[in-house]
Amino acid sequence: MSANRPAPMAGLAEVLSCMGPTCGDTVDWSACAISFPADYRAFVAAFGAGSIEDIIGILVPCGTAAQPHAPTLAGMVMADWEDPLDWEYKWAPGDRGRYRREDLLIWGGTCAGDTLCWATTDPDPDRWPVAVYARGRLEWSVYHCGMAEFLVKLLRNEWPQNPISVDAFEDMVDPRFQHTKDEIAAYEAGADPWEP
Repeated sequence: MSANRPAPMAGLAEVLSCMGPTCGDTVDWSACAISFPADYRAFVAAFGAGSIEDIIGILVPCGTAAQPHAPTLAGMVMADWEDPLDWEYKWAPGDRGRYRREDLLIWGGTCAGDTLCWATTDPDPDRWPVAVYARGRLEWSVYHCGMAEFLVKLLRNEWPQNPISVDAFEDMVDPRFQHTKDEIAAYEAGADPWEP
């Protein structure tokens, strides 16, 4: 796992386009209660809060100029979530017993109910792997890369097994990102924000 992860942002910019007038959010990272990975901060600056093809939603930390009252990532830890099933046996066999709920910090989710997190056990946020709960498989899996690299491989269909419960990206040529602000504006105007 690379300790320097901003480089995958270049790959992400090659496969993901930002539609609409709003691209990126300005965040006062010093006001956040925790430090975040560099690739995630770069993603927020380039794309911001919103979704990829209305399939993957990306959260932003703290307040931004566009969303001063957005939910903070620091408040979205798995320890706060009710879990009716046995936690330990929802992990892929190689990762059972390695992570606690309070080790997981949510950065996004999918339209199928998947949860996208970091496993925050390393003191260096640039070394946090991505942990995904795929609701379709009822299982957590860990991917030893950062958020940007995870998304690049997902959008390029490079994972040996699709890490999420939606297979829409397998044949998608030009995935798009839309900022939450533009999506809301389109709905308020009575338009489908995902139609060209």
